[in-house]
Amino acid sequence: MEIIEAFDPPDKPWLKGHRGIDVLAVVGEPLRAPTEGTIRFAGTVAGTATVSILTESDHVLTFQPAATSLKKGEGFAAVEKIGTVGSGGHCQRSCLHIGAWPAASDQRYVDPGKFFGQEQSALLPLSRKPAKEPKGGGDSATSGAGAWGGHSNGQIPASAMCQLESAPGQMLRCDAQAAFDRLSSAFEARFGAPISVTDAYRDYATQVILKRRKGRMAATPGTSNHGWALAVDLGSGINSFGTAQHQWMRANAPKFGWIHPGWARQTGSLPEPWHWEFRK
Repeated sequence: MEIIEAFDPPDKPWLKGHRGIDVLAVVGEPLRAPTEGTIRFAGTVAGTATVSILTESDHVLTFQPAATSLKKGEGFAAVEKIGTVGSGGHCQRSCLHIGAWPAASDQRYVDPGKFFGQEQSALLPLSRKPAKEPKGGGDSATSGAGAWGGHSNGQIPASAMCQLESAPGQMLRCDAQAAFDRLSSAFEARFGAPISVTDAYRDYATQVILKRRKGRMAATPGTSNHGWALAVDLGSGINSFGTAQHQWMRANAPKFGWIHPGWARQTGSLPEPWHWEFRK
C-alpha cells in the first residue's frame, strides 16, 4: 500500500485537515478488508460512493470512492474482497481515501495506517528503480526468491501454499510459512506483538493491478519476487532502517531461514527495509 497523502487531523474538530489517508489505487481494483468485520454502510456520501465497515476491534473504517455488493451486517474475513475502487474522489491522482475512528466515539478520527501495517510510507525515487527486479539467488547477500515446483510466477495454486497463522489471509509456500510463523513468535516475545505482514504471495492478477497503479515503479507482471510465494513485505517497525525491530530482524531472521537480500539493504541497489525473502 502506497500512501500519497498522510493522516493530518486538525487540532479542533471543526477545523480543516486530512482526517484519513489517501492510498494509490486504480478504478476497478479489488477492495480487500484489512481485518475481519461486517459491512456498516454502503451508499453515497456527499456525492461519493462510500463503503463503511465495522472491524473486529470495534473501529469504523470508511473507503471512498468504493462500492460493494455486500449488504449491511454481512460479515467477511481478513483480506477478503469486499468491493471495488470507484471513480471520482478528491485526489488529483487516482486514489482511495480511508478514514477510521473508534465506533464508541463521536467520529474522533485515528490514523487508518495501523490497520494495514503501515507505520511509515517510503517512496523510492524513479531514478533508483532498476529496469527489472533482482532475480532469485542462493546466499544471504542476494535473493531467496525463485522458481520451484514447476509453477509459474503468480500462478501458484492455493493447494501448494499455506496461510500464515500470524497474518491470516497471507499465503506462502508451506515451509516458508512454518518458518515465518516461528520467526513471528520469537519477534512477539521480544516486542509484544507478532510481525505485521502487508504483502506475501502476489498472484498474477494483483501484479497486473500494481503495474497499472505504479507504472515503472512496479515489476513487470510475472516477474515479481512475491509471485514465488517466498517473499514478504513487513511493518511493525521493520519497515524502517535503523529501528530496534529492523536490527533484531537482521540478527535473528536468518536463524529461521529468512533473509534481507543484499539488493534491499540500505546500501543495496533498491533499498527496501520492509522486503524479506525465504532462502531456499
